[in-house]
Amino acid sequence: MITVSNLTKVYPTARGPVTAVNNVSLKVADGEIFGILGRSGAGKTTLMRCLTALERPTSGSVMVAGHELTTLNSLTLRQVRHRMGMIFQHFNLMAGRTAAGNVSFPLEIQGVPAEKRHARVAELLEMVGLSDRWDNHPAQLSGGQKQRVGIARALAAHPDVLFCDEATSALDPSTTEQILDLVKSINEATGVTVVLITHESEVVRRICDSAALMADGTVVESGPLAERMTDPGSQLADILLPAGDPSLDPAGRSIVLTFTESGTSEPVISGLTRDLDLDVSILGGAIESIAGRQIGRLRVSLSHPTGMVDEGAVRRYLAQRGVGVHL
Repeated sequence: MITVSNLTKVYPTARGPVTAVNNVSLKVADGEIFGILGRSGAGKTTLMRCLTALERPTSGSVMVAGHELTTLNSLTLRQVRHRMGMIFQHFNLMAGRTAAGNVSFPLEIQGVPAEKRHARVAELLEMVGLSDRWDNHPAQLSGGQKQRVGIARALAAHPDVLFCDEATSALDPSTTEQILDLVKSINEATGVTVVLITHESEVVRRICDSAALMADGTVVESGPLAERMTDPGSQLADILLPAGDPSLDPAGRSIVLTFTESGTSEPVISGLTRDLDLDVSILGGAIESIAGRQIGRLRVSLSHPTGMVDEGAVRRYLAQRGVGVHL
């Protein structure tokens, strides 16, 4: 669906060129929810603007739904953009239009007949749970309701891909969960590919199938979350499922254990104590459902009455039980 290859975006400034995105490559599969996570200034928004052809990259390639965006003429680019939906942080609704009028607007631009527009708007407002808000203007809607209208509008023209730019940042936690669950249900029902730009780890943890972590204009790592979460050295795993503070171990010998699926309920810690005669101190950890799998990460400190911990024996013992180990 989306392939980005060696994408770089440089802005000229009075103080010299500024590289906002630096040699980024990533792939987004058809029908998945892909999160792009990073702090402010990481380059997320610039990358999003290049993915939607609002910015032309300085170099590199952007393929969306089989189209190389960097080479399209204006007419073809407009046609391709009809296949993209966009959800904004601050809703960007037209105050003078009702909820139905806002959802109908993209269809009007495309010249869809009134009868078909009406049917599509009714379908979408029902999908987002706002059938009873047809004639309400944005000022009469809550923040969550406004974003639901924004989602319906983004879906109006049957897009292949739905881009969400910090779509929940302006919402309270409870409403954020409702909107994320709505996006997930729409993805499952329609198969639309979703790309989420966010600085909130909870957004990625709750609904994403894959993700990329950005910092200083580059992609630090990316891939399916089920794989990233079980990679002992993954920074994404550390952010999405913190395993405790290593500074809590004064000896500096703590290890991180990664559990998946049934392993999250196995008595591994008691086994280490019983079978290897180890003392185990738990420094922190968590279990979450991520990308459809139960995943747990636990930081522990190990010690032995003799003062020597056989790391090889620990690794073998845990590997036999499907537990990942990172020293």
